[in-house]
Amino acid sequence: MKRCLVMFLALIACCANAFSKSPTITICYYERMPFFGQLETGDEGILLTITSEILRTAGIAYRFEKLPVSRIFDTVLEDIYACFPGVFRTPDRETLYRFSSLPIYQDTPPHYVIRRADQSEYADIHTIKDLLTSEKTLGLAEKYSYGSWVDKNVKEYRPKSVTVNFGDDQRSFYRMLAAGRFDYFFSSAEEANYLINSTPENTGTFIMKELSDAPEGNIRWILFNKKIPPELLTQINEAIGIVTGTERYRELVRKLKE
Repeated sequence: MKRCLVMFLALIACCANAFSKSPTITICYYERMPFFGQLETGDEGILLTITSEILRTAGIAYRFEKLPVSRIFDTVLEDIYACFPGVFRTPDRETLYRFSSLPIYQDTPPHYVIRRADQSEYADIHTIKDLLTSEKTLGLAEKYSYGSWVDKNVKEYRPKSVTVNFGDDQRSFYRMLAAGRFDYFFSSAEEANYLINSTPENTGTFIMKELSDAPEGNIRWILFNKKIPPELLTQINEAIGIVTGTERYRELVRKLKE
């Protein structure tokens, strides 16, 4: 009897120890609405909302860590249990990181933003080639991917451009456009609509333009450390399939793209 009790207590201790070692996923993010917002405000941004629902569905503990965007990729490289949701896949990133097997969001087709006062100067610009071979100066964010279609065309046509580091504040990019540092920049419609419509001043200053040859929007994935345990990634991938098939997910996407 005594021996059985000892074995039972040992089993409980082993289970408790295993539970205590269950990994907690760190969701790395920076503030960039409408994709990444502020926690516990009801305005967390669609990517944080979706990612937290995915991990809850997978039964995996998680925590958030707000970081400068310049540090997030290094953090995921160093931490087996860190992730960065909403990332575009690029060949360089594929060599360094692992991606979810399913996407978590797809943007609207690529657009570009200009000063409203300059609209007439873009009357004959319809395609990305028209835009990139014009005399207009493109604003580019340092170390940033705009998705394979835009990146490929920028590389091919080599437009006049200015590369800037705007840190984590996308609004500063708009201020640079208003000040004439460059003439246009590429943006998702979701982000452009959010920022242009955020203040009457922005609405009167900027306008978003379409490109007739733009493909479907960029696909966003969750980026992980290469060494994330395979069984953990399998759980997450299965949960992505469940969450993205729900009516709640479809409603979140509909609201953002309205």
